[in-house]
Amino acid sequence: MQPEQSSLDEQLKKQTQVRQSQVGTYVAIALASVLLVATGIAAYYFTTLEVQQQVSTPTEAAGSAVEANEQHREQAQQAILAYEQQYQPLLARSQIQSFAPAKHQQATQAYELALQAFAQSQFREVETHLKHSIAMAEKLQKHWLEAADSWYQQAEQALTQQRPQEAQLYVQKLTAVNDQDTRIKELQQRIDGFAQQQHWWRVYQGALAERDVPKQVTALQQLVQAQPNRDELKQKLAAAQESLRQNQLSAAVEQAQQALQQQQLQQAQQAISRIAQLQGDKNTLALLKAQLAKQQRQLSTEQTRALLLQASEQQQWQQVIRLAEQYLQQAPGDSTITALAARGREVLAAKQKLNVYLTRPQRLSDSSVRAQAEQALTRAQPLKPYSQDLARGIDTLRAHLKEMSTPVQITLLSNGETQVRIFGVERLGEFTEKTLPLLPGSYTIEGRRSGYVTVKEKLIVNSDSHSVSLTIACTKRI
Repeated sequence: MQPEQSSLDEQLKKQTQVRQSQVGTYVAIALASVLLVATGIAAYYFTTLEVQQQVSTPTEAAGSAVEANEQHREQAQQAILAYEQQYQPLLARSQIQSFAPAKHQQATQAYELALQAFAQSQFREVETHLKHSIAMAEKLQKHWLEAADSWYQQAEQALTQQRPQEAQLYVQKLTAVNDQDTRIKELQQRIDGFAQQQHWWRVYQGALAERDVPKQVTALQQLVQAQPNRDELKQKLAAAQESLRQNQLSAAVEQAQQALQQQQLQQAQQAISRIAQLQGDKNTLALLKAQLAKQQRQLSTEQTRALLLQASEQQQWQQVIRLAEQYLQQAPGDSTITALAARGREVLAAKQKLNVYLTRPQRLSDSSVRAQAEQALTRAQPLKPYSQDLARGIDTLRAHLKEMSTPVQITLLSNGETQVRIFGVERLGEFTEKTLPLLPGSYTIEGRRSGYVTVKEKLIVNSDSHSVSLTIACTKRI
């Protein structure tokens, strides 16, 4: 290491004293700047005066000298500006000043000599002093960067060897040399990570003692994430994860078996799904799935039977038939369900037969239709207790039949010379007035008389009619 590096600890201790002396330095720099400005103004004045004197001498040699002098002046000025832009910011840093005060002072003094030479129009000397100052500044910068690299490398080595406290000391030294070094943040993050790693390592050791496998996995995952290059940690994590999987698998199998014994099918399904996720034994998984499927079928059959019985109690015979067909596919030969299905079909057939007459009750005026309706009522009567709808239909149809079977008194009027007959009923002959009972319905009455036009009349007899009167007589000659 360079002398500057070997004395770095002493320089860091003196850093506070140096910073206190910076105030005086800044004041001196300010006075030097004022002096520089004054010197520049004087130089400009004297130079202008010299030029004016030379111009006043009308010789070509004098003009050339002025031109050459002005060119040197411009070159010196550009060199100073370039120096100020490139090297002055470096020399102005307090950490550079503290790192190697002697070299810093030499570089600064050479720069000040260049300024003085410029003020005295000694433009060639300006370049000489600037070159010397640049050489000193670059040498200083090189040693300064080497010192920072040295502390960084030692901190890196300490971290690699798992010595975070030592690494922290080197980071502090690096910060003292160059607190703007971009590598400091990365080093500090790694050092902070070691504290976290120590925490998780303690957690892992405790989990081992407690035989807490989930906690072991969590701790190892954090350690592997922090130190991805440590293969032994990866192996420990893989072993812990496999142990955790086996424990979870055993617990899931036990949960599935208990749920099946207690016929808790939803819990059993969840446990079986968990076993599949954990890649459990295929034979065990297949056996549990088969047991679950069997219980599900049994439960489905029992539920279907319960729903069927409930539907029969509520006289929902359409649903009874549907559920019975579904149930008998799984459990054929059940006499109770077979009987319920047969009763449901009988009830529905009877209702359908009665609806033929209930939708068109006027058809009951026909005696043959009334006879068919009576037969339908006879077949439906035993099923009346099993369906309120059917019972209401039976009662309604009986009322219609009664209405259609009760005659209504009809009065026919004629002229005593017309032969009167009621189609499909009887011939009444000649009369002036005749009263007779007719069942509700539609009738056609005809009147005939020799030499006269035959007449026909439509007679509607309603069950709610009290008396009906109709005149039928042939009065128009042919």
